[in-house]
Amino acid sequence: MIETMQCAGADFCEELSGAGDTSFARFYEGDPPSRLIYSTENLTLLADMSPLVLGHLLLLPSNHYMSFAQVLSLHEAEVSGFLAEIVPLYREAFGEPLILEHGSSAGQESHACITHAHLHFLPIDGDAVDDHLIADALAYRDLGSLGELALSPWPSSAYFLRVYRERVRVYRPTGKQKRQYLRSVAGAVLAIEDPEWDYAVVMRKGELRRTMRMVDYWPGKLSGNVTTVDAELSCGE
Repeated sequence: MIETMQCAGADFCEELSGAGDTSFARFYEGDPPSRLIYSTENLTLLADMSPLVLGHLLLLPSNHYMSFAQVLSLHEAEVSGFLAEIVPLYREAFGEPLILEHGSSAGQESHACITHAHLHFLPIDGDAVDDHLIADALAYRDLGSLGELALSPWPSSAYFLRVYRERVRVYRPTGKQKRQYLRSVAGAVLAIEDPEWDYAVVMRKGELRRTMRMVDYWPGKLSGNVTTVDAELSCGE
């Protein structure tokens, strides 16, 4: 059984709860005042604070889960509906989205540095990412749909998720991958020099600001049953 975990003090949670003193606020100093784009009852879309490229977005649950496999176990319809609305807008603004995730569970190595489940959206070539993952000798399984990620063993396993052009693939970590592994792979595809793909090394503030300007019309294009960036979000309640 997947349980909602208390989020206080965990990654992203202070920001989602509306706290003023956050890493984002300190780094960006009010420009922009927020990176929140759009949310539903259980999901939040925001710009990556340290983007690899223009259009680097994150989708995360408002409550605390270790992976999107766990989120899908409880909120599959909401995730599917969210993606059905967001992906066409993303494609129009930035190009075909590649979706990546470092999935993890309690007590397992995730190769990520953030424990709150989140999907990365990037306008890069997913086939090229596959080439890198396969070259690293990672075994994989193709799924019939993203909803299958909610099935065993994924909610209790570490995994690397890749979704591209509606093709869903899950790679198995070997334990040899470094932290921020998928960021490093995406960085290689983007020809970003090592270690400049590391979120703590280069922040690319201009790309976040441009991204926020390019998505400012999205809430008006989406369904009315949403909360926009001005709403108070909950985390772990």
